[in-house]
Amino acid sequence: MIATLLRLLVHAAALITVTLASPGLLAPPCASLSSNLTEDYREAPRILPASAIPAHFDWRDVDGENMVTTDRSHSNPGSCAACWAFALAHTLSDRIRIQRKAAFPEVNLAAQPLLTCAYQAGNGCRGGRVLDAVRYIKDHGITDETCSPYLGRGRDSGEVCRGTTLCVNCDADGSCGIPKTYSTYYIDQYGLLKGEANIQSEVMSRGPVVCHMHADETFRANYQPGQIWDFDYLPEHAGVNHAVEIAGWGEETDGTPYWVARFSYGSEWGDHGWAKLRRSSTGLIENSGCVWATVNPDAWKDWTLYPDIKYVPPTSKPSGRRQYLESVNTGENERYLVEEILEDGSVIARRAGRHGKPLPVVEKAQEQQVVANPKPQDMIRDQTFGDDYYARSSNRAGGYKIPTVENRCSTYSMVCSIDPTCQCGSGYYKTYDIRSTDNKKCYLCAPRVPGKQVPSDGEKLPDSWDWRNVNGKNYLTFTRNQHNPEYCGGCWAFAVTSSFADRLAISSAARWPNKAISPQQVINCRGGGDCYGGEKIGVYDFFFGFGAVHDTCHNYAAKNYKDFSEWCPAEARCLECAEGGNCRPTKHYRTWFARDYARLLNGTDQIKREIWKRGPVSCGVDATKQMDDYTGGIFYQNKPQPKINHEVGLVGWGREEGTNDEYWIMRNSWGTFWGENGYMRIKFGNLDIDSDCSWVEPNSNAAGKVVPNAPFTIGDASTGWTAATYFEDDYLKNAPDYHPVPESLDESVISV
Repeated sequence: MIATLLRLLVHAAALITVTLASPGLLAPPCASLSSNLTEDYREAPRILPASAIPAHFDWRDVDGENMVTTDRSHSNPGSCAACWAFALAHTLSDRIRIQRKAAFPEVNLAAQPLLTCAYQAGNGCRGGRVLDAVRYIKDHGITDETCSPYLGRGRDSGEVCRGTTLCVNCDADGSCGIPKTYSTYYIDQYGLLKGEANIQSEVMSRGPVVCHMHADETFRANYQPGQIWDFDYLPEHAGVNHAVEIAGWGEETDGTPYWVARFSYGSEWGDHGWAKLRRSSTGLIENSGCVWATVNPDAWKDWTLYPDIKYVPPTSKPSGRRQYLESVNTGENERYLVEEILEDGSVIARRAGRHGKPLPVVEKAQEQQVVANPKPQDMIRDQTFGDDYYARSSNRAGGYKIPTVENRCSTYSMVCSIDPTCQCGSGYYKTYDIRSTDNKKCYLCAPRVPGKQVPSDGEKLPDSWDWRNVNGKNYLTFTRNQHNPEYCGGCWAFAVTSSFADRLAISSAARWPNKAISPQQVINCRGGGDCYGGEKIGVYDFFFGFGAVHDTCHNYAAKNYKDFSEWCPAEARCLECAEGGNCRPTKHYRTWFARDYARLLNGTDQIKREIWKRGPVSCGVDATKQMDDYTGGIFYQNKPQPKINHEVGLVGWGREEGTNDEYWIMRNSWGTFWGENGYMRIKFGNLDIDSDCSWVEPNSNAAGKVVPNAPFTIGDASTGWTAATYFEDDYLKNAPDYHPVPESLDESVISV
């Protein structure tokens, strides 16, 4: 059997050592087949003639265009057999992208509602059935990940289906509420396919499908990029236990056929989360039944980059915050408007509409109910608050924090600091001043990087620019939400990771693999701050020293890492959890280093030129209540003495028709349900939007570098801002000229 395995499995340049799991110990199921094989479609799958099916087809590269969405992982933050939910979410997201011709925005559907609410489809993190999950989405709809992030838990571990499961946004005081509006996606028609040619026809005609297979630990532990994996070594009784997206097929030079399959193990596994699986007319994939489904396009029929909306500022202050009580039952999501809280803790409440919307007039006249001592988690607050909400010192808008370093060394000063205890802030390192002539040691803060700006070479700037649509192509990565599954003041991390990922996408012409940088890993390692606030230069410095990791290394948990001191442990950097097993650090991960970074201090033309030539920038802004309520149009608020409390990205600019006023196109981290699909058009100079901008440039290797996952020190945790302390102070050389660029970094620079 081992000889057969080595002969058929390995199709790579070098022989891979394969360690077989015990033949009698099959992997626990994370997916199973449905007993209800009913289909629901109007248009039967198109069966192409054999002559029309090419030898190679791959949705990751169709005439040079990447038509798949970003890879997601069910391997963290907890152990969860969720392959069935992720395979379906991936497949439907890709079909939306294909239907929309890869236009902005990228939609990443949520797996979490299936794990919590799809009672008839399975048992949450103990596995499920794809076909039954399809029926759930057809009947109830599903939201995207900015509404419902992955928790690593399901109904089997106590998660209860509520309205907030579908879409939630949380606040700094710990309360969470359902957004006023959000997009829900429904399946239009669905069915089953068997047979190699039928699967190929459907994949090529309308998009990827979900297929069933048996994936054992031998496969997960040993698969290497480029291999074609054959499960011929499995015993005959090895049945379906896994669901996977099939997005293409091909043949090796020796004629061996394979499927192109996406797993949800994380981008550090396999070929950026993908694998080649042996294709056979008698295989389990081809004969167990693949599920196809189409998504109703009504969800995005009105989307446009520049909605024809006239922004009208509010004329009066908003009312106080409304409090709601949310019922817990068998999946019916009902909300009750709290009218009075009695002394004994009981609540007088009246039923509200679905998703917080008003009830029809005929239903409004309902009797009040008294709810005795509701559980705290059932009490939620509407996202309505006073005008001074974001003016408080808690940085509730997003977590912007001005870094402070006590006893700072001199920076580019003719007078150096003689105190050896002086410190340097983010982006600088402490060094001796070589100009000292009196034999006394004194200290300066030297920049780690050159900070080379885009030259103003006289080339005329375009009147408008938008990285969401450059000659019909979107170069931006997906929209994020920092405020769920709970509140975290991580805007500083989100603004930088999104801009950094966007620049990686731009440098690779938005080709596969999709770029996504983890803000949670930055928060875990205090790479510029934490959930109580931070600052973008600290993130640049962290990326320069240690690099960024893919989002699947650490799904966003909206919380600080629990055991942090002065060392960032390996599990805080990149984590994987086996289905039904324990969590552990990955052995390796892929990282992307920053090459250079600097502030933009010379006005709007410099900001424009930087965006135009190299990509989005990160900026501070005064996030107000009025901004929180923004739903579209060109925003302007007349606020005296604005104060920056939030970090965002700028991805372009334009002019308002009629007034000819210029505006920035601003990327936020408040979810797709905020503003214009997560973005805002804001007039130049408003709320200090262009007074504190900066950029970070990735190195030239857009593919990143694989490094061992080892713990490292991040310096003096008492300051909260120092990173990358493994760099030695070079007392005789100039830092911008002699500091090692990322291309020269290797595993040896990581402290172990």
